[in-house]
Amino acid sequence: MGRFVRIAVAVSLALGLAAAVRAQTEAPPAPTPTPPAPLSTDEKIRQLEQLLADTRAELAKLKESSSSAETNAKLEELSRRIDILAQEIQNLKMGEAAPALEAGVTAGEKTAEQYGVGPAAARVYEIKKGLSIGGYGEILYSNPASKDQSGAPSNLQDSITDLRAVVYIGYKFDQHFVLNSEIEYENAVVSSDDKGEAEVEFAYVDYTNSPAFNARAGLILIPSGLVNQLHEPTAFLGARRPDVDQLIIPTTWREIGAGFYGTYGPVSYQIYGINGLNAANYTAATGIREGSQEGSEALAQSWAFAGRLDYTATPGLLVGASVFSGDAGQGQYTPSGEKISALTTLVEAHADWRWRGLWVRGIYAHTTVAQADLINQLNNFEGAESVGSVQEGWYGQLGYDVLSLVSGSKMNLIPFARYEQYDTQAKVPVGYLRDPANDVHGWTFGAVYQPIPQLILKADWQQRHNEAQTGVNLWNVSLGYVF
Repeated sequence: MGRFVRIAVAVSLALGLAAAVRAQTEAPPAPTPTPPAPLSTDEKIRQLEQLLADTRAELAKLKESSSSAETNAKLEELSRRIDILAQEIQNLKMGEAAPALEAGVTAGEKTAEQYGVGPAAARVYEIKKGLSIGGYGEILYSNPASKDQSGAPSNLQDSITDLRAVVYIGYKFDQHFVLNSEIEYENAVVSSDDKGEAEVEFAYVDYTNSPAFNARAGLILIPSGLVNQLHEPTAFLGARRPDVDQLIIPTTWREIGAGFYGTYGPVSYQIYGINGLNAANYTAATGIREGSQEGSEALAQSWAFAGRLDYTATPGLLVGASVFSGDAGQGQYTPSGEKISALTTLVEAHADWRWRGLWVRGIYAHTTVAQADLINQLNNFEGAESVGSVQEGWYGQLGYDVLSLVSGSKMNLIPFARYEQYDTQAKVPVGYLRDPANDVHGWTFGAVYQPIPQLILKADWQQRHNEAQTGVNLWNVSLGYVF
């Protein structure tokens, strides 16, 4: 047992040293009259790595020399602590501002999960007081195939655009009150002759009471799915956001309201009351996406509930679910005078697992729209133009950071594959038709490269097939940044 005690002490000292290094990287050291000559971060990391290697060697010897049940349980605990230490060293290499692509869960991700916004947007919570400025951007090039899946000409052209340029502006008034906002410009130019837009993606005030209970009011991101709240380019794989995260779960989906959020141990929650959707803007091809009122002179006769619950079973493994439900009629009537309630309910379940270089995630989303027939009457939709009374989709994704195998690497290179399937007209009201073009499935294969945590280059190929045989494959390349 003497050897086991030495191992436990060594690991404890290593964890303590890692905590000390992290504290030094998070804030400037307190002034002292005669400070000792500090080690560089690289030197500290080398010391931690050597201590980790020595501890692993000792652990291996103990495994060979003992097999009692009690010792095995302690060995398992030591192995878990060694994994934590290894992740701590990786975090120090990448820096505390490391975004979500880093294997495991970084400090930035923990902050993002706690507050329901992206890592860069969450930085306002970490300052003591005053102004915080950040942002992100994406430039996207797309090269569609010249023919669709049936062999007919696609009639689509290559395009390149400054897809998003975003500025976060936050202000921490004191230890309790925080203002946070996101202002986004899309496609570079905003004018009557261009497709650009200028939008406030969120703007809210928080009262931060404790990790377990906080309040929020304003223009709020709906806590649905894996991308709607964490949508910075470094937070997801692929040059484009997954189709399910755009068409089944609208993105970037936000409404005005108020509610509460917090974390208690491994469980986090979000609960909001918000203005409802506007069913008059539902369509066959985009589902409920255009029903989002985005805080712009929104009709507020119908209201909704949004809630989310997540469980972090172990560092790096997140599972959870969310629900959005509320009437979307907004006091509107059909031409025949029948009032529309259009209760819309979206439920989804998600999982995200990151372990060392591995990244696996998946999601399933299901939406029901009551009185879809009345919405069709309101908009004079006929045949296959019908709004889907059921809309659903899912995807699974697997990626691996091959540079995680290279000792000392500060870069990420993640090949990945994603399969997704969705249908915005999974069911339609009696008397209407489904458009097979809205029943879509396909693969995305690609890779992302991060030379530093704040910059990311993505390239992928997307197979887009549908039951109407009109799907068009495309290549994408994007450059993203966060700050």
